[in-house]
Amino acid sequence: FNMKSIGSSSDGASAAAGAHRQLELISEALDASQDGFAIWKSVRDEAGLIVDFTLLLINNSGEIDLGKHIVDPIGKSLSDIVSTEMSQGLLDLFSRALKAGHGVQQTVPGISADGSKGSFENTAVPFGKDLVFVTYRDVSNVQREHKKLLWLAEHDFLTGMPNRAKLQEQLVESFVKSNESNSLMAFVFIDIDYFKEVNDSFGHDVGDVLLVNFVKRIRHSLPERALVARIAGDEFGILIQDVRGEAHVRELLDNVFSAMKRPFTLGDIETSISCSAGCVVTDGSIAPGETMRVADKMMYQAKHEGRNRYVVQSLM
Repeated sequence: FNMKSIGSSSDGASAAAGAHRQLELISEALDASQDGFAIWKSVRDEAGLIVDFTLLLINNSGEIDLGKHIVDPIGKSLSDIVSTEMSQGLLDLFSRALKAGHGVQQTVPGISADGSKGSFENTAVPFGKDLVFVTYRDVSNVQREHKKLLWLAEHDFLTGMPNRAKLQEQLVESFVKSNESNSLMAFVFIDIDYFKEVNDSFGHDVGDVLLVNFVKRIRHSLPERALVARIAGDEFGILIQDVRGEAHVRELLDNVFSAMKRPFTLGDIETSISCSAGCVVTDGSIAPGETMRVADKMMYQAKHEGRNRYVVQSLM
């Protein structure tokens, strides 16, 4: 802390020394914390409205979390010390705390000490008319890890596509949308014919590369709005909203099957494959689970009829 920002008692040398030692102990304790601590004083215009805040106190962690090196930050305003984006968020937070008369917490965007964009969890507690005591911490890494874990929970690690759980979640939402907008949607099960032979002949590493390239071709053959998810093994689910009807869906599937006719280059290996698919076109009036069951049945019908084809059924 900058001890000059607090001052000392004038009621005798002994009292002053005692007060100063207490402040030193408080300073040492707060400086040892990994959280940032600061005291800010409001700046008001002629009408009494808060237009800024100036810094009265800050500990070591707080200075590090400012996001940029400031020489002697005491007495400087928010806009002088933190980024413009962060300054506005903190101005709003501190003002709300003073107006409410109690502690207010909010996460605001800012710049981390390493210069990257991040987020800071701030708690502002008012004391007196114009002062707020603020604690804050950089939660950027925590949020990044949370997003990473959330992504892993909803996506297939190998292909990067949504997984079965995410597909089912999106399927339910799509059914609601189709019902509300009176529109059609399509759901497709598709897999690689004789995929086990690829693994047995070339190894699972080559099989994994094939899966990645297979789903890329599906993705590039369909409209951007289509959701492609890995269900399990070599089986994928495709969800397409706002289709115009069965003929439209067949056009889209023709694009997918046409893309699969080109050989796949898998490292030093080049191989050709075929695939089979079952598709349901629906207005959302049939339960999602039943739609998936019928699409799966249609896919196995395609395999029974000779593979390298798709079967489409409408459920209204």
